[in-house]
Amino acid sequence: MPQLSIRGLDLAAIASLIGGMKIFSALCLSLVLAAPALAQFEVDTPTEAAEPQEAFPAELMLLPQDIQDAAIAGMDAAEAEVPTGLNAADAAYYRAQIAYIGQDWVLARQYAEAAAAGGNTEAAMLAGMIARDGLTGEPDHAAAARWFRRAAEDDAPVALYQLALLARRGDPGLGLGSARGWFERAARAGHVNAMLGLAVELKNSPVPQDAIPAREWAERAAQQGSPEAMYQLAQMLDAGAGGPVDSAGARSWYERAASNRHAEAAFQAAMMWANGEGGDQDDAAALRWMRISAESGYAPAAGQYGLMLYQGRGGEPDPGSAAVWFAQGARGGDAESQFLYAFALARGDGVTADLETAYGWTLMAAVDALGAPVGDPDRDRLQAGLERALPPDVQERIRGQVEALR
Repeated sequence: MPQLSIRGLDLAAIASLIGGMKIFSALCLSLVLAAPALAQFEVDTPTEAAEPQEAFPAELMLLPQDIQDAAIAGMDAAEAEVPTGLNAADAAYYRAQIAYIGQDWVLARQYAEAAAAGGNTEAAMLAGMIARDGLTGEPDHAAAARWFRRAAEDDAPVALYQLALLARRGDPGLGLGSARGWFERAARAGHVNAMLGLAVELKNSPVPQDAIPAREWAERAAQQGSPEAMYQLAQMLDAGAGGPVDSAGARSWYERAASNRHAEAAFQAAMMWANGEGGDQDDAAALRWMRISAESGYAPAAGQYGLMLYQGRGGEPDPGSAAVWFAQGARGGDAESQFLYAFALARGDGVTADLETAYGWTLMAAVDALGAPVGDPDRDRLQAGLERALPPDVQERIRGQVEALR
């Protein structure tokens, strides 16, 4: 493996230090925006995974499949044959659903509002969603709140939850007051996401006693299959919020959330296995969970997975694969990964040595994804050594390129 000698910098010493580094716990980091100035230093701008397009709001009851198919094929809502026995409001809601599925938003809103005015609760929710989503123009939160309030008169859980989300926006003009009250009403009506929302509200409360019901509501939502609630509950068990510390329970809930595609939960499960928290210490199990998190695109996990590969934790040391994961975490905006990738490039460890690119990533690693300075003496030592090795004009060029990316 090539060894670089940089004046004043003992890369072998840093290699020894990195070989003994502990993997670290990290909170979810915001992501750094990329610019096209220097491709090898670009940080990926993440996009949310595409969700399947719903033919009708998932919160509301669907029409029979044959009617959905006919609507998608172009059935005219105004001319559709309405089942016998429906009153005027229910018939209008029936037509509203057909118009919605056919993406005739204006007609859908007209029929939904007419049905809601006639007392149909689900139509009021549909009218609120159309207004909320701006399907007939700009989003109209005041109209959405008005229609959701009407549905909430019947304690419709979906409407109560939607009012909580609107209240959380903090717009006093909507006259909704605190989101917490709406979350609680929806949660008590059985809405799982509202249970989670209430748990988070209580968890973030400055009142210490609120941590107790926060943990209870998180557990209720977790028991009903919410991955985020599982993660929140695990955090509270881990920290002893709202009750005694339960490391074994935290590890179990992190794993359950991770098994439901929660990347940060997989990261924390890996940490607990690596450090022997909440049960046995097992590098192989830690490596498995860390890879799940890394492959899910969680940047801190990519760097830490690479570090485990570099150290040979859970298997044989693999500097080449480690460098690949360092690079992935670096481009994902994780400062620790950026430092590790810079080190690998400077030393030629698992990747072709490249002092210029190493310098760029060292500079990127000077601030975290939120723009705060990173206090890392080893990063500072690496930067100083690279600056002694690179001509001033090269340093200036790379600095300009890195600044353009921030």
